[in-house]
Amino acid sequence: MKKLIYLSLFQFIVMSFAWAQPHNNNSPAALTKSGDEEIEKGQYYNALDQYTKAYGEVKDKDIAIKIAKTHFLLRDYTKSVNWFNRVLSKDKANKYLEERFLYGRALKMAGSTTEAAAEFKTYIESGGDPNLKAWAETELKGIELMGTLKENVALNVKNIGSPVNNPENQSSPAIDVDGTLYFGSLGVKDSKDKDKKDDGVHFCNLYSSTIVPDKGYGKATALPENINREGYHTANVSITPDGNTMYYTRVVSDGGHMEESKLYASTKTAGGWSPALEVTGINGDYIVRHPVEGELYGNKVLFFAANIPGGKGGFDLYYANKTGEASFSEPIGLGSLNTAMDELTPYYVDGKLYFSSEGWPGLGGLDVFSSTWNGSEFSTPITLGMPINSSVDDIYYKINKNGDMGFLVSNRDAPGSKSLKGKTCCDDIYTVEKRKFILELSNIIKDQSKKAIKGATVQLIEMSGGKDGEIQSKTNNDGNIISFLLDKDKSYKVVVSKANYFPEEIQLNTVGVTEDQEYKREFILKNLPPESDVEILTINEAIRLNNIYYNYDDDKILKDAEGDLYAIMDLMTKYPDMTIELGSHTDSRGDDNYNQKLSLRRANSARRWLMNKGVAGDRIIAKGYGETVILNNCTNGEDCTDEEHRYNRRTEFKILSGPTTIEVKKEVLKKKGNINKG
Repeated sequence: MKKLIYLSLFQFIVMSFAWAQPHNNNSPAALTKSGDEEIEKGQYYNALDQYTKAYGEVKDKDIAIKIAKTHFLLRDYTKSVNWFNRVLSKDKANKYLEERFLYGRALKMAGSTTEAAAEFKTYIESGGDPNLKAWAETELKGIELMGTLKENVALNVKNIGSPVNNPENQSSPAIDVDGTLYFGSLGVKDSKDKDKKDDGVHFCNLYSSTIVPDKGYGKATALPENINREGYHTANVSITPDGNTMYYTRVVSDGGHMEESKLYASTKTAGGWSPALEVTGINGDYIVRHPVEGELYGNKVLFFAANIPGGKGGFDLYYANKTGEASFSEPIGLGSLNTAMDELTPYYVDGKLYFSSEGWPGLGGLDVFSSTWNGSEFSTPITLGMPINSSVDDIYYKINKNGDMGFLVSNRDAPGSKSLKGKTCCDDIYTVEKRKFILELSNIIKDQSKKAIKGATVQLIEMSGGKDGEIQSKTNNDGNIISFLLDKDKSYKVVVSKANYFPEEIQLNTVGVTEDQEYKREFILKNLPPESDVEILTINEAIRLNNIYYNYDDDKILKDAEGDLYAIMDLMTKYPDMTIELGSHTDSRGDDNYNQKLSLRRANSARRWLMNKGVAGDRIIAKGYGETVILNNCTNGEDCTDEEHRYNRRTEFKILSGPTTIEVKKEVLKKKGNINKG
């Protein structure tokens, strides 16, 4: 149902939107129509580009709604919220009632649960579509549930990292009996393909990776062509408990839409995995996904998700009894577990079925649930809560019998996550491990009168060799206690900040700790003086130097830039342990590759200026970004003045290590006002 609902909402806007002027290739009407066509093809980034250009011409509310929905489809929930808010905050008559439901979902998945609850209540009370109303009620129950669930601090969920994860999507981690990791990936480039020209068509394939001692998983290798068939997406891999059979899907897609998905099986032989054998008894004129072996009534069965006609809606969970090597009985629906929304990625172990669902009350989008088999039926599903679930999508949960090691796939914004576009666009594989003991840090934030401060941000910075490493950041708008889990034998820096307050920081370590321990740290934040002329610069925050610009196609430092460079030199002198990045940018004119090289020359030009003034070169990292970060609308093909293009020919600096925060006078790095952060 979910995808049909989204489509119907989108079609409603498309059908009701019309223009009174003739179409041409660049008219708002033509651009909007082109965007609609790209949506139908599943080309959401192309659609977003067309809608954005159209909105720039006419600032129409209907186009803004289209942009908001497209950002949601791209799983960029923060941008979706911002675009919905442009329209819905002023929609007192509820003209866009149906859109409020999706707005509520975007708010929830962006972490704004209070605002999300308000939108769901508005939708329910306004008498919208009965199906969406029921879904909104489920979402409200999920938000209410958040206040009653305590995070399972015994579990540590951590990004598996490179080379398994890449900026595109990963899926279906599966461990063989010998420890080999199998998974699906869109975007892994195998060594044999290094000379192959990129034609813009990317297929998901299955890969394997083995553990490298003291380094983690090694280089991913594509499975042979008897598994990964050219022209098909091969995905949803699982391995049977005995390690003898591999199940997976082959998918035919048109743009972003699945046209066909069938189950296949391969058998392990002395020479590797056998050629794919299509499973019989299950495949049909519908989409079948996520096969995994289990056991019911003493028989081997295959669990899977499918959108078989006559189900409860969307994708439902099914099982089929095994009757031969790759043959099964007809699918049987798991009625008590299915809802009108999607149920996906089942996994069975030791009498429990884990799966992801949108139809049961949860914390985010797709949440992981568990249900226990009692010999005749499955129990009512319960959410696994945090840290397995997050505010976004959490799928492919797999855990061993002991419950101390497993995997998860999520598009959460977490340390180590890799996303192609936007922090939550793409799925990464995470490991799930049971902690040997629990180390928990609770930060209590108060003002000088000892009153609780809400909305402060706490950074937990892992220290390594005296330098800043991995950073976790949390902001809690519902209270003044922000907690983190710590790893053993680590050193940390904790930085607490909030607007209009001086930041505070402490250091702590867990070296030598051998048992559970809770660290409670109280921070008293002092108010900044009224009309403060002090600006706080924070580590890893890009500071735009508005006086460091360049002439077109030139890397020479202009005279106006020297004031900002002298200011940086003074900071480097004041903080001798500080290292920085100088990142330079170009405008959009010219060749992309050339602009990349030009930007690096510009960064090195600023670096050389500082080195000539006595700053050690190893304290300055020069980086060229080319035209990848444009600050205005002057992208390729846009008609802009030279002054508008000049705005993008700039250099930024950021603190990489050393002081976590520094204070500077507001006028130091900009002649006309505050430091420009961005």
